[in-house]
Amino acid sequence: MDAAQAISLVVDWIRSRGLDYPTEGLAADRFAAGWSVYAPVEVDESDPMAFLEMPVGRSVFLVGDSGRIEEVSSSVPPHLAEDEFTARERAMNGGTGADAYMAEFVQWLERADSSGEAAINGFNIVGSDPGARPGAEPGADDVLAAEASRLIEPIVQQLALLGPPAWEWLWAEFAFTVSAEIAHLRFSSYHRSVVVPVPEPVAALVREQRHVAAGMSAGPWWRLLLTVTSHGETTVNYDYGDGPFPHDQLLPPEDYQNDLDAYPRPRVPAWLARYIDGPDA
Repeated sequence: MDAAQAISLVVDWIRSRGLDYPTEGLAADRFAAGWSVYAPVEVDESDPMAFLEMPVGRSVFLVGDSGRIEEVSSSVPPHLAEDEFTARERAMNGGTGADAYMAEFVQWLERADSSGEAAINGFNIVGSDPGARPGAEPGADDVLAAEASRLIEPIVQQLALLGPPAWEWLWAEFAFTVSAEIAHLRFSSYHRSVVVPVPEPVAALVREQRHVAAGMSAGPWWRLLLTVTSHGETTVNYDYGDGPFPHDQLLPPEDYQNDLDAYPRPRVPAWLARYIDGPDA
């Protein structure tokens, strides 16, 4: 796991739990069993009283190479927190760190490929943003929204097949334009979490779904966010850029311009327009 993946896992952790903690500008420092992720604090070194304004006991997130996360306090000496985390990480994985878990994961993938069995038999969307925007004609998007929703199911089915044994939650985030794509996929259980690459066949399904969603009044989504349980309960959210995208899911400006050329839309968020056009916008 690299620093960017560790930060992405922590951002998901913070958002899923509704924590009052920054999700932008996080830093990651390497230690023996993983990464220490935190929000840096800038202090005016020229002000001798500036230390009084420094937060005390702020959270630091320790992310193991297996993907497991622990939240600790910055008031605990870093070397002590990291040593204890490393000991737990090795104990939970049979003394071999993430290697045993990843070996088990690879074996499971091989069995899944040969069996051809579906990981999720049922499918139920428990929350969604169909993409309509205020001012749209009532019912105008219904047919396209239903088709876009239907195309989520094969995406979820294929993603579920990529998970390790006994996974409980799946988080997938897709930041797509017509010229560039970013895909993040993570599975977790009670004790473990693992990041998995998204294969091209799944990306192709996501592309098709986005093309259908592009026909709705809101236009194509900029990010598709999926949360899935092992029982098939799925939450779907379309991100239209009402707020800036996470730094690890922000594409170069020219890719957004390419997408606007392919899918013209009447409204572009002000922050995104400035990002595309540069400081002289």
